[in-house]
Amino acid sequence: MDHMVLSEYKDLLERKLKLETELQSLVQGYISKKTIKGNTYCYLQNRVDGKLTSRYLKSEEVDAVTEQIMRRKEYEVKLPKLKARLSELEQAAELLGKNISRQLMLLKLSTGMDNLTTEQKRQSSSFASAMNAVEGIPVSEQTAQDIEAWQNGNKPFLSIFEATLKRYGFSAEV
Repeated sequence: MDHMVLSEYKDLLERKLKLETELQSLVQGYISKKTIKGNTYCYLQNRVDGKLTSRYLKSEEVDAVTEQIMRRKEYEVKLPKLKARLSELEQAAELLGKNISRQLMLLKLSTGMDNLTTEQKRQSSSFASAMNAVEGIPVSEQTAQDIEAWQNGNKPFLSIFEATLKRYGFSAEV
């Protein structure tokens, strides 16, 4: 039972991340058509900071923009359903016990970390180091080596996360 919940949760988190990432690259708004002197012109319209903006679309752009708008609408319907199911699984995990609940939290916190660019990984590590300095907790040599391996793409983030938690006495197997 626990394995099924973990598997579904991980799959849903990955799908959610993919949808959210794709949504960022899709155009927003709608296409309006205007007829001027017998010629039809298409415009992409959307709101930016509360103001309606229009951008002229060349005839060869219209199909691609229309397809992106349709995909955006589809994803905007799917995303709340994915989030609702994730929430249901989190609630179920609480009933099943602390161990599975912890495992879901680890998955949630680590999803997408391996997909970061090298620069984003560097910035994340830099922030973490700064927070450690503020808290007065030095990074162990092993953790520093693991983070470097993650930044270079040689180690998955989740494995480092789990190992670090174990070093500090926390149990969280996934």
